[in-house]
Amino acid sequence: MNLIHKIFALSTISSLMLISGCNNDKSPSQDESYKAVDITILHTNDHHSYLEGQTYDLKIDHDESAEGVEDIRLNLGGFSRIASAISEYRDTNTLVINSGELNGTLYFSLYKGEVDVKVFNYLNLDAYQLGNHEFDEGEARLAELIEMANFPIISGNVHPTADSPLYNSDIKPYVIKEIDDEKVAILGVLKVEKTRESSLVTNAVEFTDEITSVKAHVADLTEQGVNKIILLSHLGYDFDQVLATQVTGIDIIVGGDTHNALDSTGELAELGVNVTGEYPSVVNNPNNEPVYIVQAWEYAKGLGKLNVSFDADGKVTEIGGHLELLVGQPYQVKNESGSWVDASVAKIADISKAISNVSSIREIEEDVAVNEIIQPYKDSLEEYQQVELGTVSQTMPFTRIPTDFSLGQQPSGSYAAQVVADAFLTYLPKADVSIQNAGGVRSEFTSGVFTVADAYTILPFSNTVVTIDMTGAQIIKVLNEGLTYSQGISASTGSFPYSSHLRYDVILGALEQQGITNVEVKDRITNEWSEIDLNATYSVATNSFTAQGKDGYVTFAEVRENNPDAFEESDVVYVVPLIEYFRDELENNMLSALNNEEYCIKSVITLN
Repeated sequence: MNLIHKIFALSTISSLMLISGCNNDKSPSQDESYKAVDITILHTNDHHSYLEGQTYDLKIDHDESAEGVEDIRLNLGGFSRIASAISEYRDTNTLVINSGELNGTLYFSLYKGEVDVKVFNYLNLDAYQLGNHEFDEGEARLAELIEMANFPIISGNVHPTADSPLYNSDIKPYVIKEIDDEKVAILGVLKVEKTRESSLVTNAVEFTDEITSVKAHVADLTEQGVNKIILLSHLGYDFDQVLATQVTGIDIIVGGDTHNALDSTGELAELGVNVTGEYPSVVNNPNNEPVYIVQAWEYAKGLGKLNVSFDADGKVTEIGGHLELLVGQPYQVKNESGSWVDASVAKIADISKAISNVSSIREIEEDVAVNEIIQPYKDSLEEYQQVELGTVSQTMPFTRIPTDFSLGQQPSGSYAAQVVADAFLTYLPKADVSIQNAGGVRSEFTSGVFTVADAYTILPFSNTVVTIDMTGAQIIKVLNEGLTYSQGISASTGSFPYSSHLRYDVILGALEQQGITNVEVKDRITNEWSEIDLNATYSVATNSFTAQGKDGYVTFAEVRENNPDAFEESDVVYVVPLIEYFRDELENNMLSALNNEEYCIKSVITLN
């Protein structure tokens, strides 16, 4: 039984309208100044600088069509649609909050959070919780972003010292909002270990344990006479549930970090969304009182809308809501040959009618003001596609399966995949090694000038970069899985494994788990090669496609399932590390000819 199931076995999952028990740790409200209040919480999380809508496929059940349920390609989310929805829903009893997380697209790579803050300034957020990726450009840049913001930035367990550029930054532990003359607190908390290990935060920033911090601030708020407390968390769905079982005084947790799509309507699953829990999820605190947990998926795909009724004593008497996906045209459908084509006028009307009958998805116009904020940066970004990042001294081929060569001879195979693996490893300082499937690289690195557009040609997918902690034995196993799959019945030559800081001999046609041998690993500190330690743990960078067990890399998926803490999603789009590799890492921005000693394949032989 996993963590979620263990916790939920202790809790009762209610329907969308839920009645709570009392919060006994809160001061009873005999004072007439306390009163009941209804609020609406509009929330987003883990947008990762996905500011615009994105192309996405959803299963739409339109009864007027002979096909019934059909995949529809449409434009999903984006902050111009989210802004329109917020404008429609917002009143004096509304809180608009965000659980943080920058970095993931070229909007961040180029503008370092400036566009994100301008959009959130326009949204006039009531609170923004720091995510671990807010530290990715260092504390000085985060200090600049905080200075730009006209909304409260919170995190109760982050404590910059005088040695940090963040020392004088206005990071609040919580904010107290007045709604109908009633105090409602929004308290922040950030995941400590992930921030320390996976960002550029320094020791000049100190952190308090998450649960200890929340308990202390709840006590402080209670002393101030606040009996309605929302925790704006960047801990992740599992951790939120653990915290709820250990802390009293919290009514609602609005979460982030783990990108969970939560739903109690059953509609999102029918649309093809991977739903991982109820909205809201319910966990009992130490006093056996319910705590309600929500999250709103990822990448600005939709808006969480939670309606809450408190009585004067701070008890939640009614609660309900859902994650709402915000969509718009163009709509595309598949023709008889399986190709995507623009939907006909009649089909568009059919799709729109079907959408109008589902509460968890809606068509909505874009907010003009948000588009105006983004447009100059978008124009500059499009111009950037033609920017020269550097030069390629010698063409790097992308032949998926290498041909035979002996140690000391010129290697064969996908030099291009090697370069991509090197870029991943450079971008993720936590990683020890990286693995890249050959088919994830779609073009060679042609000698001459290398542009941003070339980078997108080589890596056109919307994959992201992830890390998985694995033993040396598991690394050898997963490398062999990629090799076997590339030669098997599937004939998926794209699964052949290329690597950075790993090198090995390859036997084509060998039995399973026998084709990749003599595996060595290069230490990132000493730059020395040595035999891989079967029992040691290494952090492996790869792309989100193979991390799901695709292309035969099943051990990646097994490790992730058996130990979720071993997996970390950077949420950085596949192509960004390659762009930054050329721009920031290569001497004179030049990709030199292949270094045979660093190439991942030492030799190849083919068995008859």
